[in-house]
Amino acid sequence: MLLRLLISLALFATVSSTSLISLDLGTEFMKIGIVKPGVPIDIVLNTETKRKTPMTVYIKGDERLFGDTAVTRGEKSPKNAYSNLLDLLGKSTDNPVVTEYKERFPYHTIEADPVRNTVVFRHDDNTFYSVEELLAMQIEFAVLLATKHGEAPVSKVIICVPPFFNQKEREAMLNVAEIAGVQVMQLMTTTSAISLQYAVFRNIKMTEKPMIVLFATVGSQFTTAAVVSYSQVKDKVTKELVNTVQVMGVGYDRGLGSYEMDLRLREHLANKFTEKYPKLSDVRKNGRAMKKLLKEARKVKTVLSANHDTYAQVESLHQDKDFRVKISREDMENLFADIFPRFQAPFLDAINSAGISKPEIEQVVLFGGGTRIPKIQEQILKATEQKELHKYINTDEAAAMGSAFMAASSSSVFRTKQIKLRDANQFPFFVSFNKLVLNEEGEVTETKLVNKELYYRNNGLPQKKAMTYTKFSDDFHFNVSYGNLDYLSEKQTNEFGSLPLMMVNVKGVKDVFNQHHDKTAKGIKAHILVDESGLISVDSVEALFETIVANKTEPGWMDSVSNFFGGNSDEEGEKKESEAGEEKKEDEKKDEGDKKPEEEKKPEEEKKTEENKEEVKKDAKNETEAVPEKPVTIKEILKLDSIHFGIPILADTKPSKEKLAALKKIDDDKRAPEMARNSLESFVINMKDLLEDDDVYIAASTPKEMEKMKEALSKETDWLEEDSWGETFVVFNARLATLEDYCDPVINRVKEMKARPAAIADLKQAFNLTEQFLVKIANTSEEFRYHTTVEMENLEKLLTSTKEWLETTGKAQDALSKNVDPVLKSEVIKTKKTALERDLSYLVRKPIPQWYKDKLAKMMEALKNSTKTAEEAKKSTTTEEGKKEEKTEEGKAEETKLEDKEEAKSDDKADTKSEEKPVETPKEESTEEKTSTIEDKPKEEVVEEKPKEEVVEEKDDKENKEEL
Repeated sequence: MLLRLLISLALFATVSSTSLISLDLGTEFMKIGIVKPGVPIDIVLNTETKRKTPMTVYIKGDERLFGDTAVTRGEKSPKNAYSNLLDLLGKSTDNPVVTEYKERFPYHTIEADPVRNTVVFRHDDNTFYSVEELLAMQIEFAVLLATKHGEAPVSKVIICVPPFFNQKEREAMLNVAEIAGVQVMQLMTTTSAISLQYAVFRNIKMTEKPMIVLFATVGSQFTTAAVVSYSQVKDKVTKELVNTVQVMGVGYDRGLGSYEMDLRLREHLANKFTEKYPKLSDVRKNGRAMKKLLKEARKVKTVLSANHDTYAQVESLHQDKDFRVKISREDMENLFADIFPRFQAPFLDAINSAGISKPEIEQVVLFGGGTRIPKIQEQILKATEQKELHKYINTDEAAAMGSAFMAASSSSVFRTKQIKLRDANQFPFFVSFNKLVLNEEGEVTETKLVNKELYYRNNGLPQKKAMTYTKFSDDFHFNVSYGNLDYLSEKQTNEFGSLPLMMVNVKGVKDVFNQHHDKTAKGIKAHILVDESGLISVDSVEALFETIVANKTEPGWMDSVSNFFGGNSDEEGEKKESEAGEEKKEDEKKDEGDKKPEEEKKPEEEKKTEENKEEVKKDAKNETEAVPEKPVTIKEILKLDSIHFGIPILADTKPSKEKLAALKKIDDDKRAPEMARNSLESFVINMKDLLEDDDVYIAASTPKEMEKMKEALSKETDWLEEDSWGETFVVFNARLATLEDYCDPVINRVKEMKARPAAIADLKQAFNLTEQFLVKIANTSEEFRYHTTVEMENLEKLLTSTKEWLETTGKAQDALSKNVDPVLKSEVIKTKKTALERDLSYLVRKPIPQWYKDKLAKMMEALKNSTKTAEEAKKSTTTEEGKKEEKTEEGKAEETKLEDKEEAKSDDKADTKSEEKPVETPKEESTEEKTSTIEDKPKEEVVEEKPKEEVVEEKDDKENKEEL
């Protein structure tokens, strides 16, 4: 058991040491969320300590760069810097999106993959990189950053994708993750991630009444709007109210974003430069100059979002000419005049698809860098008819934080708030098949194409549905495709790609029907699933048959054994069966008692009883006789053969993995000398500081050791500054090892000085526990001891010897100077503690013998009986008290009656006297005093004195019983 515990603790430590991350992959930037046990959800910082990293990879020769460094180097060599790749996933080379990319980045050479017809970049004459490979490189870099930030390996990841990503684009993203070597928990839409983050970090108090929020996202490449409801919904299984976030409707424009504005502003700056220097060559043909103008255009756009005017300036832009021009917000808005009205369409589409009215929207929350532009905010207000916009969330990090929370809640390692997320399907899924038309004889006369909408727009996800085919008795096929996309614009439809997704061939139908020819066919059921990643798949197809099976009651082996040893005989069976008949008769009496008189009931009841007895006897004689039959459904799983349409899935990712592994090895080999040099340099700097400023290190060093270490560190510093450049990591590691040999004696003494007190305290704690155990066993009576004398003596000897060792060695250690190697070492102390705890643990966990359990059971039974007796005595005492109280109340009532009579008599006497004598006489007062005295005496006797005496007696009696 102890071994199992240790193994489970080791496994828990392994699981707890891993991290989960979320990736919000945008067009220009990526944000990385991380969650680790014991650490709050956070955003990973890159090498420049920034919270968002450019989605750019730079490759030239053996050099590969990422992030801001790649962007900087890309300005000098644009052809080697690959960015804005997300929108190319899952696209054929003839897609309008790819055509637009070629126009925006003319310095890249794009070719078609010979097998899949997808985008491939020609890097040089012999090297090609697919979009999936380039994005996988960036995910590898993100995992590297997260591993360094969290100081733990990354186990799983959630990747955010735009809500308008279709099946092919999502499949391509999974291929990217596979090439990068990460395990994907799920693909999560950015809209659902943002809405979840809003619910978690804003601490929304949900009720059964939905709160409707519209999230406005304006990114670099696209604009989306999502209508989301927050409410408490009753769970179908637990029947409890659960906080639920439901995406109700989504609208989008995948070509409408801030990047289009950047390009227009860049073009405007290029025109201004040409106007200023008309005799120079066209600046647009200079890729490096256009990269600089694009960077400046983004800067100008950001500044003008908060200011009315600014200056754009670039040094040595083209042919050594500097460029500087003033731009106002009005100039910028004129450039985007035709773009701004387009921003209303996605929001109106989201509201209409959600089936709500504009007044139902309680808040409009902004997300994305593009929402900072005032003119875009005006368009959002106009489309939603709201008075104000809310900026509750971080426009850059909300999606990464929300998906990180989803990763934590999906893992068994973390405990999070219970919030259920229901995403919405964006594009309808249809299933089509050729329906067989049969005549009266069951012959096929014709086939009819049926196209059924299985998953409609905004259908909640994840979900599984089934379609049943009742006319097929042989192999057949059905198709799964997108359909009914009339709500999309012509541009969106052209960008969407292929509508058909797969053809599913169902095989083995005829053989299964022949196998079950004697049963009733109930059709063929296809289970079609749309998972949490928004991917549709055919889970299984099964043939259903129904047959009638008779339930037979046969005596089991337990009944046979009990009958053999004198169990239920026929007479006893008849007796029980007659009792059952009597019960049945009583039930019938209740139902028909009002209809028949008692004289008519008795003959019928006796007759029914006799009939029941005869039927029961028959059943007892023939126990295997069949009882009423019931239908049973039989399921047979059928074979499937799927053919996928459109862009094929990347089945073999091995070549891409090998390509990335080769690049990673080059990076590691180049990084190794740098890392080794940094380690050596850090060691030198830290040791210098410790030897000069730390009193503990100074006290732990002899003068000779101090001089030797300082001299070695000084020489190493000179070598690092003058002669270390270009050396291999082997040289750096060797020099570090030499330095450590000089410094290790002092370092080890300091470690011992710091670790020894805690180790001694732990050992003394083990002493206390052992002594407590020994005292407890010594105070236990001999009849209840199951530890042997030898065991207890061995434990006591070990305790005594360990105490003596600690006392002797401790005194020797105290006598030593701090700059001498210790004799009392923490590791030895831990070993002694472990030995003592091992023996103590064995005795504490020693199995309890059976005789001890039997004796304990008898004691518990005796205690139970005594408790039961005391409870019965208490009940009887309570009953007697109740009876006495009833008698007391009766006595009170009688005495009250007597008092009333006496009062009446005294009143009569008083009236008589008042008639005979004058009213104002002192005698009447004395008469009233006497009357009141007479009335008080009986009350004292009945109410106060007698009950008190009785209660005291009853209490004494009760206490005596409880003692017994």
